[in-house]
Amino acid sequence: MGLMQRRKGAVGQGIAANMLKDRDYTVDQLTAGLSTADFVATDVNGKTWLVEVKNTSGITQAHLKQAIEQGKSRRLPWMLMNKIAGSSSWLIRQQGQKPKVWHEKDTNE
Repeated sequence: MGLMQRRKGAVGQGIAANMLKDRDYTVDQLTAGLSTADFVATDVNGKTWLVEVKNTSGITQAHLKQAIEQGKSRRLPWMLMNKIAGSSSWLIRQQGQKPKVWHEKDTNE
């Protein structure tokens, strides 16, 4: 993975973490690696999610497969956060829940 891709990924992870925190999740970073999710987040009900973030131009089945496999290997429910290209919106998929769309907070508020 090139430097530009890593930077883009890090920016996406930061935005995703902030969106989770805005919704009262606590977020713990994981060490970077090809076979690990981006971080672990705990919701207000105390449920812990293994979170994979994809700040890419396309939303693919491979992203979902990766999130599911990582959740299984860590024995945690998975959450996949995909950036919706050309917008400030993200597709949020969580194990056992219907997909939803979250929006980045307006920094001019």
